[in-house]
Amino acid sequence: MTDSQTRDRLAADLARPTTRRVLWPAAGGTAFILAADLGTRAYNRYDSIPAVRRLVNVDVEANLATWWNSTLLLAVAGMALTAALLSGAGVRPGRLSWLGLAAATALLSIDETVSLHERLGEVGRSWKEWAGGSLPTHAWVLPGAALAVAGTVCAVLWARKLPRDLRYGLLAALAVYLGGALLTEAFNGWALENGHSTVLMLGTLVEEGLEMSGCLVALAALGRYVLLERDPASGRAALRLRDG
Repeated sequence: MTDSQTRDRLAADLARPTTRRVLWPAAGGTAFILAADLGTRAYNRYDSIPAVRRLVNVDVEANLATWWNSTLLLAVAGMALTAALLSGAGVRPGRLSWLGLAAATALLSIDETVSLHERLGEVGRSWKEWAGGSLPTHAWVLPGAALAVAGTVCAVLWARKLPRDLRYGLLAALAVYLGGALLTEAFNGWALENGHSTVLMLGTLVEEGLEMSGCLVALAALGRYVLLERDPASGRAALRLRDG
């Protein structure tokens, strides 16, 4: 084993507990939000608790669930920004690539807060009128799908030169996130249009769960690349990018 490999292994051993200390609370917070939504939804059938329901309802905006999803996305953006700051000259992916990832996830965080994607509904309705047909789900789904395909192509091209585990980890995170944000939400739109309230309730939980899980997968992948080390001489903690 080379000196570089030994250093990486030791660094990974130091970084792993730190990664766990971040990921386990994040996963626990995600589980709490989903369980709180399901629990308060069930209780609300017997005794009305509208204020509490709104606080944790994953299907509405400007509440605890929205804040948590936005926070997870900002955490991914923060990790990407850290990678950008640590990237030196000649390193691939370069600083601009990491800044692009940070910007993309920050935009998703903004969308989570102010629902930018729903503004695509007008585009979807105009497409529907032009085609002379109807879309049995949310009007924004079709233009949203076009943007998702374009974004996925860009992500795959961007990830080609990443180390294999990081590449697969980030692309898996994207797949999980889109599985919730696009595919499941399109299905939920169909359930809403056809009055399937129970299916819509469960679908909404799956949708939000997948979006949050996508963020957790991304954090896990980035946590294996952006390493937190402790200098044995000074005892100070320092960040660096994994070699290779």
